[in-house]
Amino acid sequence: MSGFFFFIGIGLAFTLLAIVLWRAWAAFVRRTPDDEARERDLAALNDAQANRLSDSQLTRPVDTDGAWRTMVQRGDRRRRRRRK
Repeated sequence: MSGFFFFIGIGLAFTLLAIVLWRAWAAFVRRTPDDEARERDLAALNDAQANRLSDSQLTRPVDTDGAWRTMVQRGDRRRRRRRK
Protein backbone atom coordinates (compact mmCIF):
# COMPACT_ATOMS: atom_id res chain seq x y z
CA MET A 1 0.00 0.00 0.00
CA SER A 2 2.84 2.42 0.78
CA GLY A 3 4.30 1.71 -2.69
CA PHE A 4 1.03 2.86 -4.23
CA PHE A 5 1.10 6.17 -2.34
CA PHE A 6 4.76 6.62 -3.22
CA PHE A 7 3.97 6.13 -6.92
CA ILE A 8 1.04 8.59 -6.73
CA GLY A 9 3.22 11.12 -4.88
CA ILE A 10 5.99 10.90 -7.50
CA GLY A 11 3.38 11.33 -10.26
CA LEU A 12 1.89 14.37 -8.57
CA ALA A 13 5.36 15.87 -8.05
CA PHE A 14 6.23 15.48 -11.73
CA THR A 15 2.87 16.93 -12.75
CA LEU A 16 3.35 19.90 -10.45
CA LEU A 17 6.87 20.43 -11.79
CA ALA A 18 5.58 20.34 -15.37
CA ILE A 19 2.87 22.91 -14.59
CA VAL A 20 5.36 25.23 -12.87
CA LEU A 21 7.81 24.96 -15.78
CA TRP A 22 5.00 25.52 -18.31
CA ARG A 23 3.83 28.70 -16.56
CA ALA A 24 7.38 30.00 -16.13
CA TRP A 25 8.09 29.42 -19.83
CA ALA A 26 4.82 31.09 -20.84
CA ALA A 27 5.68 34.14 -18.73
CA PHE A 28 9.19 34.22 -20.22
CA VAL A 29 8.09 34.15 -23.86
CA ARG A 30 5.03 36.39 -23.50
CA ARG A 31 5.40 39.54 -25.57
CA THR A 32 3.34 42.66 -25.52
CA PRO A 33 2.10 44.33 -28.70
CA ASP A 34 4.64 47.10 -28.06
CA ASP A 35 7.47 44.53 -28.06
CA GLU A 36 6.20 43.03 -31.30
CA ALA A 37 5.93 46.47 -32.92
CA ARG A 38 9.47 47.30 -31.81
CA GLU A 39 10.80 44.06 -33.29
CA ARG A 40 9.01 44.75 -36.59
CA ASP A 41 10.53 48.25 -36.67
CA LEU A 42 14.01 46.87 -36.00
CA ALA A 43 13.59 44.23 -38.71
CA ALA A 44 12.48 46.89 -41.20
CA LEU A 45 15.47 49.04 -40.25
CA ASN A 46 17.85 46.12 -40.73
CA ASP A 47 16.33 45.35 -44.13
CA ALA A 48 16.62 48.97 -45.18
CA GLN A 49 20.28 49.10 -44.16
CA ALA A 50 21.07 45.81 -45.85
CA ASN A 51 19.61 46.97 -49.17
CA ARG A 52 20.84 50.55 -48.91
CA LEU A 53 22.29 52.21 -51.98
CA SER A 54 25.41 54.30 -51.76
CA ASP A 55 25.16 58.08 -51.99
CA SER A 56 27.01 58.09 -55.29
CA GLN A 57 24.48 55.69 -56.80
CA LEU A 58 21.61 57.82 -55.58
CA THR A 59 23.02 61.10 -56.91
CA ARG A 60 24.27 59.68 -60.21
CA PRO A 61 21.89 57.05 -61.63
CA VAL A 62 23.41 54.42 -63.89
CA ASP A 63 22.78 54.90 -67.59
CA THR A 64 22.20 51.93 -69.92
CA ASP A 65 25.60 52.24 -71.61
CA GLY A 66 27.43 52.21 -68.27
CA ALA A 67 25.42 49.20 -67.12
CA TRP A 68 26.23 47.36 -70.34
CA ARG A 69 29.96 48.11 -70.01
CA THR A 70 29.98 46.89 -66.42
CA MET A 71 28.24 43.67 -67.41
CA VAL A 72 30.71 43.02 -70.25
CA GLN A 73 33.72 43.76 -68.00
CA ARG A 74 32.49 41.35 -65.33
CA GLY A 75 31.91 38.70 -67.96
CA ASP A 76 35.45 39.17 -69.27
CA ARG A 77 36.87 38.82 -65.75
CA ARG A 78 35.11 35.49 -65.23
CA ARG A 79 36.29 34.20 -68.59
CA ARG A 80 39.91 35.14 -67.82
CA ARG A 81 39.81 33.38 -64.44
CA ARG A 82 38.58 30.13 -66.00
CA ARG A 83 41.40 30.07 -68.56
CA LYS A 84 44.16 30.21 -65.93
